[in-house]
Amino acid sequence: MKLIQKISFLLVGLLILNGCEEDDGLTDVNMASPQNVDAEFSIKRDNSGEVTIIPIAEGADSFVLDFGDGSEVSEEIENGERLTHVYPEGIYDVTITAKNFAGDEAVATKNLVVSFDPPENLEVNVEISSSDPLSVSVSATADNAIGFDMTFGEIEDEEPIFVLAGEVGTYTYSSVGTFLITVEALSGGEATTVYTEEVTITDPFLLPITFESETVNYNFNNFGGGEGDGVAIVDNLNPNEINDSDKVGSYTKVSGSETWAGTSALLNENIDFSSTTSIAVDVWSPQAGIPVLFKIEQEGNPDVFVEATQNTTVANQWETLTFTLPEANQNDFSILALFFNFDTSGTGETYYFDNIRLTNPVLLGLPLDFEEDPTSYSFTEFGGAPTEVVANPDASGINNSASVAKTSKANGSETWAGSFIDIDIPIDLSISSTLKLKVWSPTENNQVILKLENPDTGAEAEVTQTLATANEWVEVEFDFSEADVNEEWTRIVYFFNFGIQGSGLDYYFDDLAYVTSADNDLIGTWKLAEEGGALGVGPSVGDVSWFACDAACVAERACYYDDTYVFSANGDFSNNFGTNNETWVEEWQTGSPDSCGEPVAPHDGSNPATYVFDAQNNTITLNGEGAFIGLAKAVNEGELPNVAVPNEVTYTVSFESPTEMDVYIESGSGVFWQYKLVKQ
Repeated sequence: MKLIQKISFLLVGLLILNGCEEDDGLTDVNMASPQNVDAEFSIKRDNSGEVTIIPIAEGADSFVLDFGDGSEVSEEIENGERLTHVYPEGIYDVTITAKNFAGDEAVATKNLVVSFDPPENLEVNVEISSSDPLSVSVSATADNAIGFDMTFGEIEDEEPIFVLAGEVGTYTYSSVGTFLITVEALSGGEATTVYTEEVTITDPFLLPITFESETVNYNFNNFGGGEGDGVAIVDNLNPNEINDSDKVGSYTKVSGSETWAGTSALLNENIDFSSTTSIAVDVWSPQAGIPVLFKIEQEGNPDVFVEATQNTTVANQWETLTFTLPEANQNDFSILALFFNFDTSGTGETYYFDNIRLTNPVLLGLPLDFEEDPTSYSFTEFGGAPTEVVANPDASGINNSASVAKTSKANGSETWAGSFIDIDIPIDLSISSTLKLKVWSPTENNQVILKLENPDTGAEAEVTQTLATANEWVEVEFDFSEADVNEEWTRIVYFFNFGIQGSGLDYYFDDLAYVTSADNDLIGTWKLAEEGGALGVGPSVGDVSWFACDAACVAERACYYDDTYVFSANGDFSNNFGTNNETWVEEWQTGSPDSCGEPVAPHDGSNPATYVFDAQNNTITLNGEGAFIGLAKAVNEGELPNVAVPNEVTYTVSFESPTEMDVYIESGSGVFWQYKLVKQ
């Protein structure tokens, strides 16, 4: 039986050899040379000098060791085997030669210290990873040490890891907390030296930065002066509706510090600018008008950065500054910096900041006109119809706006392909059950579907219209009278050329708005919008470059921004004044500097007045001496007191929505006073 088995094995071997000879494809074998040659050492701690050596390498099949002590080199050992060798005390260079089956070799030399004396002068360095605050690296040095046993204090009865001298031990914690790291230096003798150090592991340092977490290390570093002070976390000294949090960051620009002094932080991961390029910061400043520069920077490459500046508008109270960084999504950024009172040397003043977060500076709602930063509009496509905000390709006819949305119905896309956008302010069908949309289509007679959804309840409503015109802007109305007015419709879905497979054509749309009656919309109580730019003057409509009342101006003129303009259903008009019957009165009225005060006749609402709304020409005419919208001095003939007080004044208006109205008046020639009013 044994003879038969041997003959069988012989026949199989001959068949294999013959097959190899006949198959030219197997004659050449590509085999990588060994790489990353290294060795692990361990020494008996009994003064014997016995060292165990485990050679390692990628792509190696065997090893030969030169022990470095003048003895003969080892026999060839297979990968995974180990050798023991006895050394006298000393320092040796162990040479490891790694080989593969093809005969390729790679060589490395590693230092070995053999000492029977106790390790001395033990020094340990513990570092928390800048990119992962749960991970630590530990390195150690000691005279006479061959290596170190390390434990990290998280696991009970933890088995130590052995780290050779000159190498680094790493460990990743599974939770936050304070842990005891123990490093024991080992030599060839029984005596050891031990070092311990507590390390506090915290949660990742990411946006938003709130200063409220006890498990985050809010590590800010000052520069340009006062570096040692850092950013203190303190109690909120003046909570208000802008920032009512308990803890805030405190930065003092020390006296004599550089004009560019500030504070910065390295986050544990890159800031995600995929959906917005704006960052908001709550700021408390001792003065209004202080420039605050916000900067983001790429780690390791300070030449790659984006920055923006905003001025504070109030003193000794919280406000939110929003920094828009249009190029932020073009690179990776993990460093942020704040420069308070930039370009001015420090005087010892203290600033407070809090709630650094990504923000969408635009609250999306109707009308949806795509005129803000394109990153404010995040569309989700389905079926092969990507949608984005682009420049208007045909600014003509009924749509001369700068930006519109474009849906590209790709070649072969689904017949039902489309896209949707979620908005912040729900569509209120009680304002109007009919919506209008401007559309530009490359083809005639295709179906356009507008669909409303409430993602929370699953409610849906859709209306289909057919476009009869191609290659020009047309306005299409969608009647949602059958939809539930009580639903919060926050998702808008668009379908173009519905029912037809995509062929690579582009469809454009813009200005989704309510269809309403301007006569009915006007009736009610209106006031100036309490925002920068709601009051201004310039050489043309839309241009307020001569003067615009900014946020600081709005705060200063609070007595004016609560004035109201009332349009009654019977055609009566009245000027009403707010707190303490005060408004903003100007020097031409009182002879004193501009300030808050009682209104001055005839602009005090004492005379009866009426109004006429001309829907065709979009004008409002006020009849009655002293009746006005916006500023009393701006009348059609010019500015008071340079002209007589008229008995009627005509304004041009446009409704951005049923609750928002833009008003302007040309005072004389080429002087356009402009107001943004909101309905109460």
